[in-house]
Amino acid sequence: MRHDRLWLIGGTVFALVVVAFGFLFLIRPKQQDTDTIRSEQAVAEQQVAKQRRELATLAQQKEHIDEFKAALAKDRAALPDADKASDFLRELQSAGELTGVTVSGVAVGSAVDLKELVGFEVYALPVSLTVAGPTAKMNPFLDQLQAAQPRAVLISSLNFATVPGGSADKSNVTINLQAFYAPLG
Repeated sequence: MRHDRLWLIGGTVFALVVVAFGFLFLIRPKQQDTDTIRSEQAVAEQQVAKQRRELATLAQQKEHIDEFKAALAKDRAALPDADKASDFLRELQSAGELTGVTVSGVAVGSAVDLKELVGFEVYALPVSLTVAGPTAKMNPFLDQLQAAQPRAVLISSLNFATVPGGSADKSNVTINLQAFYAPLG
């Protein structure tokens, strides 16, 4: 073999080794970095799309913010931050006057912590009251108590009795209920 052929073969092998070395140690790691960056970019684009959808939803909800604020105010009135028993008793008296019955014999017990039951801090205030008046006015009073007045209540029992010695259209109703409140926390 000739000497120049030997140099030609040696140079070709050396060039192949340099190309292989360059590919394995320089180009391939950069390709892997590029693939990693592209996959991270795809994840970021998905997150951006998700965030844009959430932003669009929030923008749409913002158009109804006054409705949400009104609903929040109503809900806070239904579940005040303290027992406010005196306010509730005034509401009972007002409901009685509005419907034409007399609320008397009101007894308020100690608040019961319901956190174990519902998972957040809320209290039930047991209330017992006697309502006297025309029998036909009792249902409107109960409707007023459960639906119209702002405080959230749960009637646990009713005891209905006609007034002794009176006409059949007069009655006394003993109502046991719970009025709820939740301290702000």
